[in-house]
Amino acid sequence: MCVFFSAVSCDMLTDTDPYVSFSWNESSPVTQNMSTVKLDSALLQAGLLGFADGLLVIRNGSVVAERYYNGYTETTPHNVMSVSKSFLSALTGLALELGHIDSLEQSMLQYFPEYIYQDMDPRKHDITLRHLLTMRMGIRGEAEEDYRVYHRLYTSDNWIKNTIEEPLVFSPGEHMAYNTFQTHLLSAIITKASSQNTRDFARANLLYPCGIDVHEWEQGPQGYYFGGNSMFFTPRETAVLGYVYLHKGILDGRRIIPEEWIDLTLTASTNRTHPNAWGELKNYNYAYLWWLGQIGGRDMFMGYGYGGQFLIVFPAENLIVVTTARSGVDGNTSTQQEWALFNIVARYIVPALQD
Repeated sequence: MCVFFSAVSCDMLTDTDPYVSFSWNESSPVTQNMSTVKLDSALLQAGLLGFADGLLVIRNGSVVAERYYNGYTETTPHNVMSVSKSFLSALTGLALELGHIDSLEQSMLQYFPEYIYQDMDPRKHDITLRHLLTMRMGIRGEAEEDYRVYHRLYTSDNWIKNTIEEPLVFSPGEHMAYNTFQTHLLSAIITKASSQNTRDFARANLLYPCGIDVHEWEQGPQGYYFGGNSMFFTPRETAVLGYVYLHKGILDGRRIIPEEWIDLTLTASTNRTHPNAWGELKNYNYAYLWWLGQIGGRDMFMGYGYGGQFLIVFPAENLIVVTTARSGVDGNTSTQQEWALFNIVARYIVPALQD
């Protein structure tokens, strides 16, 4: 199902698309030094929320807890919303590694000469790929005006053109303002630079090497795959990306993503850590399409999707948590859902660690 509106198309894969599945080991919590009681409580509490669709806990590379709700199963793909941005971060690094992109300091407009217009704000020529990766293009955040900024761009007939024409409210690089359509520009750039659509590029260079696939992926009016939103994976597939990042780009002894890219993209891109907590998420900061911070007093990095689609990785604990939840909700409800799921991680899953 496409999110929000039907003005764009979704691409559905068929059962004949071949790829080698990645298989997780399964283990008891006790074997991985975790409390069965606390993990069972986490699964119970997630079910009581009503809006949670899935909860998956992986320790030391083994599934130790997993449950699905509301008709979802282990094999049901789910819209991961903005966790898609973390996949897009990896794709950008691979495009750079393969030589399709020369540098993160390249001008964004180099890829869109057709959208340069008379009397354009000259600062727009200063927008770089690095700015897109760190949400520092200079346009307004998508949640402003009760998400009307997002909806206005989403319902437009040309996401690329209208994003480029958005007025700059600050100079590129000056401040972070979270807006998904910045990352949609990255998807179009990958397509233009590689001469492959972003889905095919992703399959060839990231997804198939990881033994996973994207089951649906929304496309915008110009046919570009939605950069940073509306990718569909099962929770176990989503967890593979976290596992690859946890192991510095390696999966089963094979290099998938350059280690240097992993290190860069998990480095804070803003000058200060946010002192205010976002529910149980504390000391948080933004990296390169990943979030950094602490939950339950433990350092983690995270792919963060609207409504509670989370890929949370605790590196020191070798722990991965994936959650999925109802996404077709308003902003206030989304926040409530996200905080409730953070609460389960902080009060049940992290305390289940017994090392």
